[in-house]
Amino acid sequence: MYKFLLTFRYLRRKLIPWFALLAVMLCTAMVIIVGSVMGGFLEMVREAGKSVMGDVVVYCGVSGFPHYEQLIEEIEKREKAGAATAVISSFALIKFPFGERSDYVNVIGIDGSQYARVTDYADTLYWDASKLSEKMGVDLDPRLFDPVREAQSLKMPPSDRLERDHDCIVLGIEVSPYNRRNLEGKYEFNVPMPLAKVLLTVLPLSRGGAVVDPKVAPFVVANEFHSGFYAVDSRRVYVSFDRLQAMMLMDEAPRVDPMDPEKIIGTVPARCTELHVVAAPGVSAEQLLPVVQRAYDTVARQHAADMPDSLEATIVTWHERQRQYIEAIEHEKGLLLVLFGIISVVAVAMITVIFYMIVLEKTRDIGILRTLGASRSGVASIFLLYGKVIGVIGSLLGSGLAALIVIYINEIHEWLGRNLDIVIWDRSVYFFDRIPSRVDIPLMVWVLVIAVAASVVGAVIPAIKAAHVDPVKSLRYE
Repeated sequence: MYKFLLTFRYLRRKLIPWFALLAVMLCTAMVIIVGSVMGGFLEMVREAGKSVMGDVVVYCGVSGFPHYEQLIEEIEKREKAGAATAVISSFALIKFPFGERSDYVNVIGIDGSQYARVTDYADTLYWDASKLSEKMGVDLDPRLFDPVREAQSLKMPPSDRLERDHDCIVLGIEVSPYNRRNLEGKYEFNVPMPLAKVLLTVLPLSRGGAVVDPKVAPFVVANEFHSGFYAVDSRRVYVSFDRLQAMMLMDEAPRVDPMDPEKIIGTVPARCTELHVVAAPGVSAEQLLPVVQRAYDTVARQHAADMPDSLEATIVTWHERQRQYIEAIEHEKGLLLVLFGIISVVAVAMITVIFYMIVLEKTRDIGILRTLGASRSGVASIFLLYGKVIGVIGSLLGSGLAALIVIYINEIHEWLGRNLDIVIWDRSVYFFDRIPSRVDIPLMVWVLVIAVAASVVGAVIPAIKAAHVDPVKSLRYE
């Protein structure tokens, strides 16, 4: 009992141990905050990658592969597969209205409704009729213009604003040069893009892989999408799969005799560049991967004559497709945790120095305890318990502080920018428009355990010093 009494007496009556407690608290909070934020970025990259491509991707480059419709059927009839959709991906030049500005983009040809089954496409659409009506200051009848419906069908019906049917395009919200994101992460639309007309220029390849004349086509902006992943939102646009397939010369065409160009000997099947597949509920991407591989091998064997000799499809999970981003953030997270862990050694050193000073100051008290019958191990355990108590209290306070900062980190950042003009997180630069605000609970538990253990380790040397105090000499100690 005397051990607990002395421990809490020293803690309450001495100011200097509180500096050790403060060091433990700040080091604990620092490691948890850094680990949670970096871990949050890692999770956001993973979620963003999965949300725009499904679980498994089949691709073979710009040349494309045929018989994708049969491959989709072959995949979807398998138990572990949920849905699959064909995609055409290419680079393009987009020309904007109101100033004749142009930029390079990644154009993706999709079937909107099918693509929404595989990805989070439908959830990323930004505009609805009421939001757009409010921004434009006019009433838009949803029966005539429903940007969500148009973004799904990628075909705009005639209306009072359009004389005839138009092919639609859906822009990433960062693609338009007229959209600006302020320091609070909210978008300011100088010119709302829905219903505006843009020109898209693509550079198709011939069946033999040679570059042919550019294809230019007008599109009406049906909507904009906001995935929250800057690398996607700033460069990607969606158009109709059939329209882009025709522009890229990847639709079905007559097959001519190489020896007699006037003679037609069959047809060249239509192609796509990628297949995106989502797993059935409860099935992981890794479990789905061999299923898709077997389905592809089955179709490839059946149509070996139509498969070019150079065609070698790559089938990967979304994690492997995003490996360059994921591994970079994993390495950064590990490096930062190591660096801050090294800095946290200062807390251990501070505990050692402070406890050593307390031992020197309490030498006479230690001698009295030894004279009254306290053993060497009993005296040592007082200071080990002292270190443990400081570790527990400091780590708990640090965890609480870290949790508050991480949970409200975006609000804190906005307050700093608004009141002190301090902008640490520029939302117009980084991949994501919000700082991750989810506490890493497993990391917190590990840091708590390590902080308490480190505090006890810091008290070991002073405890050994106290245990070896000579009771006779200590009673004469001044």
